[in-house]
Amino acid sequence: MTLLTFLCQLISTTTFILMCHLILSKRLPRKITYPLYLYTIFICIFLAPFSGQYGIPIFLLGAIIILLFHKKDRLYNLLFFQILWAWSVLTDYAVTIPLRIAGYDFDVILTSLPLTLLFSILHALLCILPCLFIGNRLHRKLVTDQNVIPPRIQLLLFLEVTICSCIFLINIIFGSLLHYPSDILFFNGILIFCFATANVLIFLMLYNTLQANKKLELQAREQENLTHYMAQLENHYQDIRRFKHDYLNILSTITGYIQENDMDKLRNYFDSSIVTSSSILVNQDDTLARLSLIKVTEIKGLLYTKMVQAMNRQLDVSFELTQEITELSTDLLTLSRVLGIFLDNAIEAASETEQKRFHIAIVCKVHSVIFHIENSTKPLLFPLEELFKPSISSKEAHSGLGLPTANMLIANAPELTSNTICENGLFKQILVVSNFKKNYHNIS
Repeated sequence: MTLLTFLCQLISTTTFILMCHLILSKRLPRKITYPLYLYTIFICIFLAPFSGQYGIPIFLLGAIIILLFHKKDRLYNLLFFQILWAWSVLTDYAVTIPLRIAGYDFDVILTSLPLTLLFSILHALLCILPCLFIGNRLHRKLVTDQNVIPPRIQLLLFLEVTICSCIFLINIIFGSLLHYPSDILFFNGILIFCFATANVLIFLMLYNTLQANKKLELQAREQENLTHYMAQLENHYQDIRRFKHDYLNILSTITGYIQENDMDKLRNYFDSSIVTSSSILVNQDDTLARLSLIKVTEIKGLLYTKMVQAMNRQLDVSFELTQEITELSTDLLTLSRVLGIFLDNAIEAASETEQKRFHIAIVCKVHSVIFHIENSTKPLLFPLEELFKPSISSKEAHSGLGLPTANMLIANAPELTSNTICENGLFKQILVVSNFKKNYHNIS
């Protein structure tokens, strides 16, 4: 192996490792990425010069075995690794074919330092720049839309890409046996390009379809929340009617105690029956009255549903809102998902404490609306910043994806900002919706 061949192989290996680092490193722990990188270096630098194209199946098989040791998102990792390899092959052809047309065979390229550097740099740029562009975006999408693609569809995509990889391998090895004549080189390049384009189009169409279905599912859930809200309103109205119906009977009972001048029994009856029933009715009525100030039906239905869940868990529920809200300047689906995560976490955490505090306040300012969600909490098991990392949760048997998902949704919505505070046994989530165009009215 000549020095220029080694240089070209070294740059190509480094390029592929950088591609894996940009796309896979955020989804894999170091105990997987480090062996994967070392294995790539060993195969590409030390084995490939002696095995040639026959080393590619060994490389892919060993890398797949390493990735299988990480159970989380296993199919995604296997799928993306094969896509990265196919993209590396495709860009290799994209550089080699024009140079072949210009009269420079690959053997000639490896005899000239300028041509070797030109080939390696062009190949590296074509490989790395797309990964730089889509790496963070892809990670955010997979976190925020982690359940969009069902496991069975993931398996089908993996099998389809695997079949394409096998076809690529057969053509590459067959071409190497014939020493890559121009017609075979062009055929392989066109074949790989067509397969890659078809796979990208299939994935995009599938993803858009599944994402649309996910939105329809969320909208159906919101409609269910609204239906539940209306049912609760009706139940509350029936409670008021029953209370009014029993009003005369209550007065008759009180009259009996008064006529007998039995003040002790009257006091006990008043404290145990009348005060308890009336306070529950007043509290529910106050909550409903304040929710009626929210004219954004989706958010009103979500808040009411979560508050009813909190009441059913015997939490100390309080709600503050003094101004009417008619519009929120953000995507309501995104806002509903973020609020739903914050409220669910607050209810679960408050249920595990003695105080059982669950408080919601909505503050309207000139150009923003602030949602303040506060709950009592046990001491955190991790530092506060750790809760926003995937797989970290302060609750047992939880995936820990709620807060990271909410953070990703907020990061993708410029009008949303959030702040988290945990102090004195209280956990506070503050969500700000900016660019609020005075779509509220002071009621007080």
